Amino acid sequence: MQTNQKTEVEKFDEDIAFMLQVADGSEHAFRMLVGKWQKPIMNYFFRSCGDLHTSEDLAQQTFLNLFRARAAYAEYLERDGEGGKPKAKFSTYLFHVARNVLISEFRKSARRPADATDPADMTFETEDPRDSSLSELEEIFYAAVEELPENQRTAILLLKQQQLSYEDIADIMKANVQSVKTWIHRARNRLREALREADNPKTRQKNEI
Repeated sequence: MQTNQKTEVEKFDEDIAFMLQVADGSEHAFRMLVGKWQKPIMNYFFRSCGDLHTSEDLAQQTFLNLFRARAAYAEYLERDGEGGKPKAKFSTYLFHVARNVLISEFRKSARRPADATDPADMTFETEDPRDSSLSELEEIFYAAVEELPENQRTAILLLKQQQLSYEDIADIMKANVQSVKTWIHRARNRLREALREADNPKTRQKNEI
């Protein structure tokens, strides 16, 4: 990427500037990226697998993969940037790498990740997972998430936890925006249904029989 074009791209996203410095050999820039994104990535994995140790390992693998892709990322910007403006934010690229790591782990372990995702009317906790305590309703909610298909879980997690746009989620998941909206709509409906069933004593008693 030419110097003047690189300067224009960096204006749109500070993290892109860091990543381009990583591609040029800057270890300091990479440490800055890890320091900024380690907690969000850890939360993403913890709400996906429910295990802190596994979350730490997956986060480490994500940043390792990111470092290995530093040259490819610079080429991606040069190929897809239009008028100096990057096609996607750095966070979109990072969570695409993270999702691939999670899917790979899922395939290796042959078990479903259990992310904690939220419908529109619930607040997503992004604090240290070790400091959080779950209410009975939250436990019921999180258990219901395990039954969601992977695409629904991932889409609503990125929306509610990371507060990404539909367009960014579509880029991460390599899907169109309408598909993302459909997945999120279906996930919200199923999760709300689970909460309603849990809040209805008759329904709960019927399910326990």
